[in-house]
Amino acid sequence: MQKSLTLLLVAFCLASGHATDDSFRSPDKLTLKDGSVHNGLIILNTRDSVTIQSEFEDFVIPKSDILRIDDSKDALYTEAGRRGDLPAWRVIANDLRTHDGIKTLEEIPATIIDTGVFKNVPYKSFRVNQDLELNIYGDPNDPAGIEIGIYGRRAGDQKLRRFLRSYLAGYLTNTEEVAALYSLGLQQGLATAGMLTIEITLPDAPDAYGAWWISLFNKKDLAAARLDAKEYAVLVRPMSEVVGKDGKVLPNAWSDHHGDMMNKKGPMVIRRGFYRDKDGSFRLLTTD
Repeated sequence: MQKSLTLLLVAFCLASGHATDDSFRSPDKLTLKDGSVHNGLIILNTRDSVTIQSEFEDFVIPKSDILRIDDSKDALYTEAGRRGDLPAWRVIANDLRTHDGIKTLEEIPATIIDTGVFKNVPYKSFRVNQDLELNIYGDPNDPAGIEIGIYGRRAGDQKLRRFLRSYLAGYLTNTEEVAALYSLGLQQGLATAGMLTIEITLPDAPDAYGAWWISLFNKKDLAAARLDAKEYAVLVRPMSEVVGKDGKVLPNAWSDHHGDMMNKKGPMVIRRGFYRDKDGSFRLLTTD
């Protein structure tokens, strides 16, 4: 499913000869009994209510007030269309929601990055299926960079590396970018296509922190988002307080001092993340 969807996205992007609209894309719709309509991303659907994420806020709607639910889980949902663009967090969240292979996506504390291109750039960090890490740098709605890493014993898994490369290829907007990505192979390397830089970093690199990484970023946008050391220190934690030597997230990663930080930064849908229940449906993780 992942591979076919990625190829579909690549084909769509390459076939589209014009920029797409950057307005908020709403894959789901709730029609209420009073005639009003709520468009957005359904992030929780329980027996009694539906929580829908709009562009600027969340709405919890009682089922008794809803006339119809249009849940278009397979809708093409992308804002990245202009050359060099990277997808907003909503695009990534919706893609992950619709992929059967994704069982969990949970926000974790961002750790200190003190070397390399991402040094002092604020970011949102998520663990995907425990051993994968997704980082979104700068403004989540207009990222300066995104990257996916593999921690632990699966870091050398060539099949998984190809899978992640294919996944990120779905966010590229032209043949030059796709060619640059695949020119790197799966080992360490750097390539550019216009304003976009693509980098693959091996686990033993100084800025890899023990994981294999594939990154897409705009150097100019990263520079604009970079904070001074004092501002940056408020937003990040030492790696040893979040990730163990085995690459797993520590059970007490969110300390009392930092536990509320994720509740004050960014849209609700990515404050905690998702898990897939026994029926295969994504459910929103709460802060309880």
